[in-house]
Amino acid sequence: MDQPTGRRARADRIDVPLGDMKDEFAAWCQRQGVTVNDAVRQMVARVLGSDVRQLLPVASADGDERIAVKVQFSRGEYEAVSGTAKRMGFTLNRFLVAMVRAQITRYPQLGDREVAALEMSNYQLAAIGRNLNQLTRTLNANPALSAQRGRLIVIDALRREIDAHLKAAHDMHRANLERWRR
Repeated sequence: MDQPTGRRARADRIDVPLGDMKDEFAAWCQRQGVTVNDAVRQMVARVLGSDVRQLLPVASADGDERIAVKVQFSRGEYEAVSGTAKRMGFTLNRFLVAMVRAQITRYPQLGDREVAALEMSNYQLAAIGRNLNQLTRTLNANPALSAQRGRLIVIDALRREIDAHLKAAHDMHRANLERWRR
């Protein structure tokens, strides 16, 4: 590696002549909103198999004391982020918290629309489960339908799968509500 005259070599640095690519790379970095040094560090980290943008995982944010953070955006950034938050069913504050929590907890952060869809899905699955129970009771109660008893096994398996889904969705919904409690 060539070292510029008058500078001492440091073991933690790389000096690479980019030639004609330097201006184009610097312009790309500016469009991305990162410094040239940060972009190179991110590329090296990606090549080596780690993503420097990933935060270290945190088990849970539940029950911890809340600390206020002030964030300043340009007018354009504010409008873009506010619009995105609104389209996703979040307030701006909840959207920013959700983005950070999604990174550090690796759990989904549900907005109002996702919660409503989850509730509707659970409601419909619960109704299907009740219908399956009625079919099972009818088959069990009527000896003339003994030829249909083989279907009881299938119905019972479906009912167990629906119950497992309902429990998982309920637990996710409850965890999401707990996450947003202040």
